[in-house]
Amino acid sequence: MLRTTPPPLPDFRNLGVMLRILLLPLLLLFADGLLTLPGNEPLWPWLQTALLLVPGSLLTLALLAVLGPWLARQRLGACWTLAVTGLSFGLCQWRLQLEPALAWQLPALAMLAMALLLHYLSLRQRALSPALAEARLAALQARIRPHFLFNSLNAAIALIRSQPQKAEAVLENLADLFRAQLADPDRASTLAREIELATMYLAIETERLGPRLTISWRIEAPLDAILPPLILQPLVENAVCHGAEQLAGEVEIVIGARLYGGQLELALDNPAPDAPPRPGGNQMALSNLRERLQLFFDAEASLAGEKRGDRYYTLIRLPYRRADKPAPDG
Repeated sequence: MLRTTPPPLPDFRNLGVMLRILLLPLLLLFADGLLTLPGNEPLWPWLQTALLLVPGSLLTLALLAVLGPWLARQRLGACWTLAVTGLSFGLCQWRLQLEPALAWQLPALAMLAMALLLHYLSLRQRALSPALAEARLAALQARIRPHFLFNSLNAAIALIRSQPQKAEAVLENLADLFRAQLADPDRASTLAREIELATMYLAIETERLGPRLTISWRIEAPLDAILPPLILQPLVENAVCHGAEQLAGEVEIVIGARLYGGQLELALDNPAPDAPPRPGGNQMALSNLRERLQLFFDAEASLAGEKRGDRYYTLIRLPYRRADKPAPDG
């Protein structure tokens, strides 16, 4: 007989999950407020309903956020989650000295609502799994661009006779990039690894574009910060293909990383041509990255890009989490 593995619990520290947990009591409060409007004293019944729902909901959120990592490791994590919910509402009811008739009814209803919410989040995760897999595959295919492969090989061929060591370095960087792109997409990366991959890519492009391409690094964030795999190198490639490559003369690409307000910010500033972007170019690449971030982090991550004068600015914000140990290469 096969044993079924219980579905994993959601990340209770994720902003999107928190908002969904609060959505039901907020909707109930809103509906109760509409129903009590025709009464003589609409505010008092609404406050009574708020006393029933809000304190227990907030305490449940706080406890689940604190106990989330422990609950995720438990085989009966869902049962423990329901127990925490019931105890939170029961404790709030006891401290607020609400009606004795609700001594067991309110915690039981809260546990039932949490069970339904966990089931909904599990179904949502299953529904997103194909989309996540498809997005990862699309990101992988987008990274293996034929023109980049051909240009890199042509650069290596041109260097073989005159500078064989540089040609070997170009081919080694190319191999490392493709090895990283073909690695398991579920394995998290780090800021240090993403910088390494972007540096490999830029080393190849520098051999092709020559000294007119200048790269400025402004890294002020911990290098062990966890990132989704292949999140920085595509941005750099986008800046080269749709910015530096389209312009004549010297160009500078500025790459930055910092911690701000408890979040990790990745910024990229590159020159942008005056001509409108090519179809399927800059905006499509940013759209693909934005979709990946939403699938990985829900409402906690964002990506924004805008043109300011003759420069294009791209900013990624995502939760800062520290890696327990360095992510393995490729």
